[in-house]
Amino acid sequence: MAARPDAPHKVVPPESGANGRRGLVDLTVLAVEDILRLVQQEIQLAKLELKEMLVSSAWGGALLAAAGLFGLLFLVFLFVTLALVFPLPASPHALVAGIETSVFLVLAAVLGLIGKSRLRIGAPPNTMTSLKEDAEWAKNLLKRNGK
Repeated sequence: MAARPDAPHKVVPPESGANGRRGLVDLTVLAVEDILRLVQQEIQLAKLELKEMLVSSAWGGALLAAAGLFGLLFLVFLFVTLALVFPLPASPHALVAGIETSVFLVLAAVLGLIGKSRLRIGAPPNTMTSLKEDAEWAKNLLKRNGK
């Protein structure tokens, strides 16, 4: 059965009724399936992004813990250095203790700054952006269909 050239290009499934209710049901089912797929993909994106944030934050926490340890060593060596410096004349080992104290201070500062920069606290940015885009798309779709 050939289509007439003046016939509309709309394809109606053979099992649809005269009023096209079956086509509406099929479209609704497709829309719900698309929404479910979209939600599942958003959940997968959020899981992946949270896992990346957790790994980065774990490294940041470990670096901050190391910075705390070096900060504690800095304090201990500072007291040792002060004990070697204050009984005048100063001990010849005071310079070595001062250098070690400075090294621990620098290590604590560097590890603390790196650890702080690796901490990622808050909502996953890519997931939030994607959710906002999806919400905007849905609003536009409802406005367009509501006319």
